[in-house]
Amino acid sequence: MIKKGLFFVILAFFLTGCSNMKLEDFAEKKPEFKIEEYFLGKTSASGLFIDRFGKVKRQFTVDMEGIQDGDLFILNETFLYDNGEEEFRRWEITKTGEKTYQGNSSDIKGIALGERSGNAVNWHYTLKLKYKDGIMLVKFDDWLIMQDEKNVFNKATMKKFGVRLGDVYLFFKKD
Repeated sequence: MIKKGLFFVILAFFLTGCSNMKLEDFAEKKPEFKIEEYFLGKTSASGLFIDRFGKVKRQFTVDMEGIQDGDLFILNETFLYDNGEEEFRRWEITKTGEKTYQGNSSDIKGIALGERSGNAVNWHYTLKLKYKDGIMLVKFDDWLIMQDEKNVFNKATMKKFGVRLGDVYLFFKKD
């Protein structure tokens, strides 16, 4: 009976994954990452989605343009996937505090909440993901970490019902 219980605990840990990253761990890291500064103007990225079994499922590039419009920061993203599919997302982001943000997009359920510390920003949101002939709601734990003035690394973990589906990796490059 104990072996069976231990098996399920280990299985749950494996399936849900864990994140040991905490914003406070980045507090002293430089350069300070402010999304409204880094993403202002044009930025490009390349990325991929790896499922929980380690298989690369999709590769893509992203062309982005950030526009400051009063208190609103607009981030237009155009994704081009390896199968030729193109997708557009428009983020509308507002600062809610010195180090906090909220954002929305037509494919986000509710509001995305973001917080920054040092060279990192962490977002939490639910994405309306196109899946087969419908929409699947998936939760994102989205980390952006600034390496230097031109480069940002992004790792987002996707979960459904608490089970890790996989991870999205992006590498942003500022010209």
